[in-house]
Amino acid sequence: MIQSSELGMHAIGIDVSTFNTLIGNCKVSKYDLSDVRTEINRITKVLKEFLSNSHTPEFEEKLLRLLYEFNGKYFPVPEYKYRLERGEIDEVQYGAEKEKEFLSIYFELVKEYPIKISQDNADIFLDKWYLQPVREEMDFVFGEIKKINNAETKKIISVILSRTIRSCRATTHADLATLVEPIIAPYYCAKHGKICTPLFSIIKWWNTYTKDTIKRLEEFDKLRTNTFQVCLTGDSRTTDIFKELEKKNPAFAELATKQKIKGIFSSPPYVGLIDYHEQHAYAYDLFGFERKDDLEIGPLFKGQGKEAKQSYIQGISDVLNNCKKYLVEGYNIFLVANDKYNLYPIIAENAEMQIVNQYKRPVLNRTEKDKCAYAEIIFHLKKK
Repeated sequence: MIQSSELGMHAIGIDVSTFNTLIGNCKVSKYDLSDVRTEINRITKVLKEFLSNSHTPEFEEKLLRLLYEFNGKYFPVPEYKYRLERGEIDEVQYGAEKEKEFLSIYFELVKEYPIKISQDNADIFLDKWYLQPVREEMDFVFGEIKKINNAETKKIISVILSRTIRSCRATTHADLATLVEPIIAPYYCAKHGKICTPLFSIIKWWNTYTKDTIKRLEEFDKLRTNTFQVCLTGDSRTTDIFKELEKKNPAFAELATKQKIKGIFSSPPYVGLIDYHEQHAYAYDLFGFERKDDLEIGPLFKGQGKEAKQSYIQGISDVLNNCKKYLVEGYNIFLVANDKYNLYPIIAENAEMQIVNQYKRPVLNRTEKDKCAYAEIIFHLKKK
């Protein structure tokens, strides 16, 4: 939808995830940037006041100072990694030894400051994956967001908070994409080759993301065109697009119904790769949104077996068969997929379409710990 606005094209998005829809609509909405800045500054000020009444900043500052000295002594750059590459150090053994050594320093520091690290419960995502000081700060900021009068300002700052807390989960740097176990103390980080620590405050990322979001909104304001972009919450297999669009934007619905839609550009889920609702579990807990995991197509929890592949084929085929009812006669559909199981020729056949072209696209820059490059294909489909 962002690129559509920049290119002067109307666009409709559809997502079964309420949170994804919120993000999509927030990205293309128009804002009173002065009001957004005012509210961000207000919340930042009261957050700092909130922190001044706790021992968290002082504790974290001392912890980071001790960590810096410790890492400089036992994991010097670039000598440490050089010795690892030469096989002079057993990383697993050495990392475990130094982690244990620093933990004794850490727990002495915890005794020095009256800070509660762990939450009492682990019933929901926000209980399990955040340290107590972080949870207290996020709840405080969310309470301040609820006081905002302007609805659009409230939405975008809510998204900033969700982005902030995503970066503050109590997990290792290697497990950011696939959470394994909560981390409540410093640990040896193989990704960075030193002792790292979970976050005890949201203030750093809150400051970073508020500034970054304002910058992005200002830039997009200069690039956007006077066109319609709306993201609908719904199941693409069954959604009545024009009817749902009428509820959100009658003027856009009238235009779309009259002209119909020229095509689709999408990157559908891959088979058994990601549980999308689980990726944003923190946001569902924070906002109280209803989760619809069972409506995801090709989720990780269904695996990549024969039944999962058949379910995926049926799901994507149903999406195309539903959506093509709203397209012009000579439509163009572009689907980005890592089709290692060769499912898209079957999907095209099921939707009475033909693949007229394929564009191979390398995926090189990845944040996950394996960082394995792979290729995707952009399938160009047309009516058969």
